Amino acid sequence: MFKLNINKLNLFSGLANREFAGVNFSGNNLKISHIRKFPNRKEVVNLLNFDITGLSDIDISKTIQTFIGGLKGKKVDIIDIIPAHLVITKNIEIPSIDHREIREILNLQAGRHTPYSRDEIIVDYVEIGTYKHSYTKVLLVIVARSVIKRHYEILGRAGFKVNKVIFAPEGLALAVSKILKLEAENAPINIAHIDESFTDFSIILKNKVVFIRSIPIGTLQLKNEREIYQKKFVEEFKRSLEAYLSEDIAKSPNKLILIGAEEELKGIEGFLSNTLHLPIKSLPYLSNINISELAWGTISKAKQVSFSDVLAPILNCDEMKIDLASEEARVRRSIEERGRDLIKTGVFILTIFVSIFFILVSKIYFKGAQLNKLNSKYSSLNQEAQKLEKDFLKIGLIKNYLSGRGYPLEVLTELYNTVPEDIELSEIRYDEEKFSVKGSAEVMSSVFSFVDKMEKSKYFKDVKTKYTSKRKDGQRDLTDFEITSLIKRGAD
Repeated sequence: MFKLNINKLNLFSGLANREFAGVNFSGNNLKISHIRKFPNRKEVVNLLNFDITGLSDIDISKTIQTFIGGLKGKKVDIIDIIPAHLVITKNIEIPSIDHREIREILNLQAGRHTPYSRDEIIVDYVEIGTYKHSYTKVLLVIVARSVIKRHYEILGRAGFKVNKVIFAPEGLALAVSKILKLEAENAPINIAHIDESFTDFSIILKNKVVFIRSIPIGTLQLKNEREIYQKKFVEEFKRSLEAYLSEDIAKSPNKLILIGAEEELKGIEGFLSNTLHLPIKSLPYLSNINISELAWGTISKAKQVSFSDVLAPILNCDEMKIDLASEEARVRRSIEERGRDLIKTGVFILTIFVSIFFILVSKIYFKGAQLNKLNSKYSSLNQEAQKLEKDFLKIGLIKNYLSGRGYPLEVLTELYNTVPEDIELSEIRYDEEKFSVKGSAEVMSSVFSFVDKMEKSKYFKDVKTKYTSKRKDGQRDLTDFEITSLIKRGAD
C-alpha cells in the first residue's frame, strides 16, 4: 500500500529558523532557556534562573510571561523539561519482544512500582535491549499526573501551550554521546550532572540512558559544607553504582563524565577520582554552544546553577523518545498533527494539479502559436493547393466522360465479331452494366460456342445462359435462347 510521508514534503522547512522555549521547574528554581535553531547553527538567545521559593503558581506564571512574553504570536515550541528528582525510574524485565505487547504490559504493571494508582501517573519507557531471545530490559519512567497538570496550568496561565514534555537526563545523555562520539561505544559511561540542589547519576549505553538515580546533593551543599557533604556525595555515588550493578543491566562503567556546575566546585574532580577509582573527565558543555551575551550574563551571575538540563534537551528534542505528556495532550497533539498533515497533503495535491494544468495550458498555447505560424506561412500555398484540387477534379470528370464515351459501340462491335453465322439475334438489351441478348440457332452447339466466346471476351463477364428452348419453324428445328452478362468497364 502506498504511503505518503508528509513530513518529507515540507520543502521549505530548512529555510526558516525555529524558536524554542524550555521550562524546567527544578526544585526551588525556575529555569528557562530561549533557543533559536537555524538551518546550519543553533543559538542560545537568553536564559533565566529564578528562585520560586514561596511563590504561588500565579506569580510563577507572571514570571514566565515577563521573560518569554515577547514570543507570543510567534511560532514557538514550548517544551516542559522534567528533572530526574520529579520522576520514578525502574529497571525491569518484560517477557516479550513485541513493542505493542511491552507497552500494554507496562501500562498494566506500572502502578505496582509507585505509591500512586494507575490513573494518577504517566508512564513511558526506554528499551535497553533483548536477552534470552524473549525478554526485553526496559527503563521504566513514571511521573505523577498532578506534576504535569500543574506545569500545563502554569504555562497556560502565562499564555502558552505546551508542545512537548520531555525527560532531562535523556537529553543530557544524547548531548554527551554526540560531543564525545559515544554512539558506537560498547562500554557503559557514567554521567554526573551536578546542579544547585541535586545531582543526577545516570548510566548511558550506546546512546541510551539505561539507569538514573537522583542524589539530593548539589553545588549548594558541596560548596558551603564541603567536608560533610563530600563524604555523603561519594557514599551516594557508591550506592547508585551498587544499585545499577544489582539490576544486572550491563557491566560496570569505565569512565565518569562530570557536567553541569562542577566548575564552581574546586577539586571535586580529583576528590572523586581518588575515592571512586575511575577516570574522570569534566565536560564544559556550554562551551560547545553559540551563546548570546545576554545569556552569558545570566550564567555568570548563577555559577552554582547548571543550565545544561535546559539546553541539552531542547537541542536534542527531535531525537528524544520519552514522552511524558498526558494522554489527553497526546491525543490532541495527534489530532493536530493529522490536521496539519491533511492540510499539507491538500496543498501538495493542489500544487501538483495546478502544475499539471499550467504545463498542459503552456503546451496547448505553444502548439497553437506554432500552428498559427504555420497557417500564416502556408496560407498562400493552401489557396494554390485548393485551386489545383478543383482543377484535378474537373480533369478527372472529363477523363471519365471521355473514357466512357463510345463504349457501347465497342461492346456491340465485340458482340458482332463473336456471334456465329448460324445464329440470328432477335433482341439486344443494354442497361449500364447489364447486358442480354435473345436469338435463335439451328443447333444447340452454336449457342454453347457463342457463350464460350463471350466469356473469353474482355468486354463481358459472368456470362450465363438464362434459358434455351426448341421449336419448329417450317421444316427447320430451331433453338431459342437468352444469354445475360455484365459489362467490364475497365476493358482496354
